[in-house]
Amino acid sequence: MSKEQNGTEKPQNPSRRDVLKGIAITAGVVAAGAVVGVNPIGAAHAAGKCPGITPKASLQYQPHPKGKEQCSVCANFIAPHCCKVVAGSVVPEGYCMAFILKSA
Repeated sequence: MSKEQNGTEKPQNPSRRDVLKGIAITAGVVAAGAVVGVNPIGAAHAAGKCPGITPKASLQYQPHPKGKEQCSVCANFIAPHCCKVVAGSVVPEGYCMAFILKSA
C-alpha cells in the first residue's frame, strides 16, 4: 500500500552508505577545524550544544547498551550527554553504530 492510499509512511532504515556519509561529514568538519586552528567540538560543547550532526535514526541510536558497548566507553562520547557524531543529546548507557571503544 502506498503513502497516498492510507496516508501513513513507513519509517525507513538508513542505508550503510548514508551512515558512512554522515560519519565522513562529521570527520571532515572536525579535520577542517583543526587545520584552521578552531576546535568546533570544544566550542560547541562549551556553548551547551552537542556537536554531532548525524541523525540518531541514521546511526540506529538506542538509549540502552549493546552488551558492553555503550556511549560512556566510546571515543566519540563527550560527557555528560553529547557525541561527536550523533545529533542531539545522548545517554551514557546508549549505543549506536558509530561506537568506537576508547583506547586505554
